[in-house]
Amino acid sequence: MSYVLAGASLSRLVLAHDCGDADSETLADAYSGRSEAEVEPGLRWFYCVGLGIALLCMSVISFCHVHKKFEGQRVTKRSRLGLRVAVVVVIICLPLAESLNSLQLVSTTTGLIGLVLAFDLYGCTYVGESFLRDGRKCKYWADCPRKRRRALEEAIKTGAMVNVEELAVDEKGYVPAP
Repeated sequence: MSYVLAGASLSRLVLAHDCGDADSETLADAYSGRSEAEVEPGLRWFYCVGLGIALLCMSVISFCHVHKKFEGQRVTKRSRLGLRVAVVVVIICLPLAESLNSLQLVSTTTGLIGLVLAFDLYGCTYVGESFLRDGRKCKYWADCPRKRRRALEEAIKTGAMVNVEELAVDEKGYVPAP
């Protein structure tokens, strides 16, 4: 719902001609009548609080979700979530900066969301690997009992086809819960 609120207010923010070089006469006829010379404070609050709550909800979901943990992660999950919450506070407080026009408001929120995205992507990578793809194939590993591991390693050495579903079934015929 908060994305809907932010999106609806964004559709009105982009029509405003409160920037110094914006001219309502250059808009199409359908939009020139709806263009405003000044953005109402309520519209600013709807946009920023909508985006802030959406990002906060995504942070709560990420906090509750159990991620795969691996040694050598560049930035911990808690640190990444800390940045998200800090950005939420900044975005929600942006309407208090009345000197920002509509273009500056939208570009500031876009930049902050981009910062969070870039930091999350960078933080989820492995320290020993290049941040950008370096041409090597991805490596996957899993913990499994020794008997299955030996059979799996033997199948890999011989180039045989491995049925992962068969490997997942234990001695009693049960598939372990994830």
